[in-house]
Amino acid sequence: MLIALFQYIAGALSWLFLKVFTRLEIHGAEHLAELKKPFIVVSNHESHLDPQLVGVALLRKPELFPLRYMAKNPLFYIPGLNVLIWLLGAFMAHKKRGIERALRTPLQILKNGGAVIMFPEGRMVIERPKLGEGRRGAAMLALMTDAALLPLSIHTPHDMPPILPLSIRRERIVIRIGEPFYLNNVDYPDLSDENTRKATQVIMQKIADLYFQHRY
Repeated sequence: MLIALFQYIAGALSWLFLKVFTRLEIHGAEHLAELKKPFIVVSNHESHLDPQLVGVALLRKPELFPLRYMAKNPLFYIPGLNVLIWLLGAFMAHKKRGIERALRTPLQILKNGGAVIMFPEGRMVIERPKLGEGRRGAAMLALMTDAALLPLSIHTPHDMPPILPLSIRRERIVIRIGEPFYLNNVDYPDLSDENTRKATQVIMQKIADLYFQHRY
C-alpha cells in the first residue's frame, strides 16, 4: 500500500535524523510484540511532530503500518501539502461538525482492520508536565470496534518546531510505549455518556502512568 510504504520510509528517515541530531529514547518497544490490527494509539499531544514520532516508535513492526491520524481540514486545501500529509497517513478531522462526523473515517479504518493514532486531549498541551482533559472519541472507537488500545507518552522540547529539519540540536526526546489493552464491553455495555466518560478516564490514566515517569 502506497501510504504504508511512504510512511514507513519517512519514519525510518526521521528515526535516523533524530538519532543523529537529538537524544532520542524509546522505551517499552517490547510491548509491540503481541500488538495486532485493528488498534488505536492513544498518546498525549505536545507538538506538531507527534504523529511522526508515533511512527518512529512503531518502526520495529512494519506490518503495523499505515498509521492514520486526524489533521485540520484547512491543511487539505493547501496544494502540495495536502498530498504530503495524505501520504503520511492524515485524514480530515471535521472538527465542530459533531462527534459522529468526526469519527466516521477512523471508524471505517478500524473496521477494515487498520490502525489509527488518537490524541484524546484533542489539542496540543504545551505546558510541562501536564496532561489535558481526555475527550471521548478514542473510547467510543475502541468500544465500537473492539480494537486494541496502545498507550504512549511523548516528551519533546518545549519549543519544538513543527518541521523536523529545523530541530537540529541535541535535545532529549523520550517516547514510552505501554502495554496494549482492551476496553471490556461488560464494563461498558453501551455508548452512554457515563460509560464513555469512564472509559476515557481509563485511557487517560494509562497515558498518565507513562507520562509521569518522565523527569524534566
